[in-house]
Amino acid sequence: MPAPNPLPAGLEWLLLAVAGGAGTVARALLTALAGRLFGTGFPWGTLAVNVLGALVFGALVGAGRSRVVLPPGVETLLLVGLLGGFTTFSSYAFQAVDLMQQGRLGAAVAYVVVSNFAGLVAVWSGMRLAA
Repeated sequence: MPAPNPLPAGLEWLLLAVAGGAGTVARALLTALAGRLFGTGFPWGTLAVNVLGALVFGALVGAGRSRVVLPPGVETLLLVGLLGGFTTFSSYAFQAVDLMQQGRLGAAVAYVVVSNFAGLVAVWSGMRLAA
C-alpha cells in the first residue's frame, strides 16, 4: 500500500499545475529549437517531444517499479504534471506497452489503431466543423 501523501490537497494540485506548466514551457522550447535546427517542413519538434517524453516516462516507471522508491506524490507530479504538460504521447505509449506486458496484445493493438484513427478523424472533423 502506498504511503499517504503528506501534502495538503490544495498544495498538491498547485504543484501539479506548476509541473504541467513547466512541461508545457519545455515542450515549446524544444519544439522551437528543433525548428531552428532542422527546419519546419516536417514536425521534428513534435517528434522529438514525443520520443523524449516516452523515454523519460518509461525510465521513471521502470525505475519506480524496480529499484527507486519515489516519495508519495512525486510520481504523479512527474508523470501527470511535468510529462503531461510536455506530451501526452508518453502516457499513450506507456499504456500500449503496459497492455502488451499484461499479455493483452489484442487490446494493445486495438488501442493503438483506434487512438490513431479516431484522433485523425477527430482533427479532420473539427477542422470541417470550424470551417
